[in-house]
Amino acid sequence: MPSDLVDPEIRPLWEAVAARLALGNDPASIHTVTVKLSPTGEAMVHGWLRAGAGARGRRSEPRRTGGGTAVPVQRLLSVLGRTPTELHTLVQQAGIAISDRQGPRLRAHELRSMIAEYTSRVLPDTPLLRKRLLSVGVTDATVRERLLLTQALAIVRALAPLPRPVTIARLAHDTSGDPHLFDLTEGRHGDKLVLLTRDMLDAPEPQTPAQERVLLAHLGIIADRLSQTVLMLNVNATGDGPADRALRQAFADGRPVHLTLHDLTRHPPRFDASAPWSVVENPSVVDEAMMRGMRTPVVCTSGTLTAVDHVLLALAHDQGVSLCYSGDIDAAGHSIARAVHTRYGARVQHMDPATLQHAATYVRQTPAQNCPLDVRPPRSGTLPDDSGGLPLYQEHPAVLNLLLGSCHDDPLTGLWCSPASARTPAPRSGQAERDHGPSPTAALGRPSKTGDGCAE
Repeated sequence: MPSDLVDPEIRPLWEAVAARLALGNDPASIHTVTVKLSPTGEAMVHGWLRAGAGARGRRSEPRRTGGGTAVPVQRLLSVLGRTPTELHTLVQQAGIAISDRQGPRLRAHELRSMIAEYTSRVLPDTPLLRKRLLSVGVTDATVRERLLLTQALAIVRALAPLPRPVTIARLAHDTSGDPHLFDLTEGRHGDKLVLLTRDMLDAPEPQTPAQERVLLAHLGIIADRLSQTVLMLNVNATGDGPADRALRQAFADGRPVHLTLHDLTRHPPRFDASAPWSVVENPSVVDEAMMRGMRTPVVCTSGTLTAVDHVLLALAHDQGVSLCYSGDIDAAGHSIARAVHTRYGARVQHMDPATLQHAATYVRQTPAQNCPLDVRPPRSGTLPDDSGGLPLYQEHPAVLNLLLGSCHDDPLTGLWCSPASARTPAPRSGQAERDHGPSPTAALGRPSKTGDGCAE
C-alpha cells in the first residue's frame, strides 16, 4: 500500500469507510462518505481524483458539504487502481479495525422478533400491554428478564379474575419468584400489571395511584393496602388509653390497626399477654392472614427495625407477651431476626434449614406457555446459606402454610406442586438457625381460624 494512503491526514477517510463496513454495507454499495479532512488531507484526495480524471477537470473534485467533504469512494478506488473487494484490505492496512456492528444489530432484531412473537401468542387481546412491552429494546443481557416478565403477566391473565383476593406480592412471587416484580414503584413492573388490567376490563387510564389500586382490585389483586410502619392484627389491649381503645375496637372488628410512635410513647397500651404474637417482616403476610380468617395476633415490622418497631417490641416484652419472629430467609432477614431474638427474647420460627428443605419440596408448576427460553426462577431453599444463597421469601406458599395454616380456596395453589405433608408444619428441627440461639422452629401451636375458606 503506498505510503500516502496511510498518511495520518487521510486516516479520517478510512475511519469513515470502516464505519460503513462495520454496519454490513457491501463495499460496492459505498458510493460516498462524508468526512472532515484537514486542508492537507483534502488536497491529497483532490490530487488523486484530479490525476485520474484527465480532461474532466473540476468535475472530479470532492464536494464540500455542511458535514465535511463528500468523497466519491468508488471513483477514488478506480483512480487508485483498486476494486471494491479490496476496500477491507485498504482500511486494515491503514491500521483501522473494522468492528462488527452488523452482528449485534442482527442479534437485536432476532431477539425483538422472538419477544414480539411470544408476547403476541401468550398475551392476545392486550394491545396496551403489548405496546408497552415491545417499546423497549432487548439484548442478550435482558432477554431472560423480559421473557420472565411476559410469562408472569400471561399467567396472571390466565388466572384473573381471581376467585378470592391475593396480595400483589404473593401474585408476583408465585408467577415469577420475585415478590417485588409487580411493585407499583419506579423501576418495577406494576405499571405493566395495571395495563394488563385495563386491557382485560377495557378500563380507562387511572389518574391517581388510588385509582390504580381500585382497578387491580377488580381482578382480585390487592396492592400494598397495609404498607405502614407498624401494623397489628388481632392484638387486644386491657388498658384505658386511646391506643388501648383503638386496639380493642380493631380486635372486635377483626381488622388491622396502625400504631404510631406517638401512640406508643404518649399513650402506651397495655397488651393482652395471654395471646402470643407472631411477628413478621412483610405486610403481605398480615393481609394473607386476614384472607385466611386468622384470629391470632400478627404484628408486622415492615423490614428493618425502626424506632417505632423497637418501642412496640420493648413494650410487649416488658409486659410479658410471648414473641415469635419470622422473616425472609436472606442476609437481611437473619439480621433482623437476630436483633429481635437478642433484644426482646423472641423465638425465631421457620427460618432454619428444616424450613428451607421443606420449601424445596414445593415445585413451581408454571403453566405451559411455550416460552422460547427457560426462564424458570431457581428453586427456593436449595442453598441454606444466609450470606448470599437463594432467598426464601415469606410469600412462598410453604412459609405461608407454616405460619398461617393451609387454605383450600387459595387461587394460586395450582401454580405449585407440593407434597401431601405441605398441609402440616415442617418437622421440628429442635433448634433455630445457629446465629439466632436456641429457639424452637415449630409454630406456637396451630392458629385458630374463622371463615369458610380455610382448613388445616
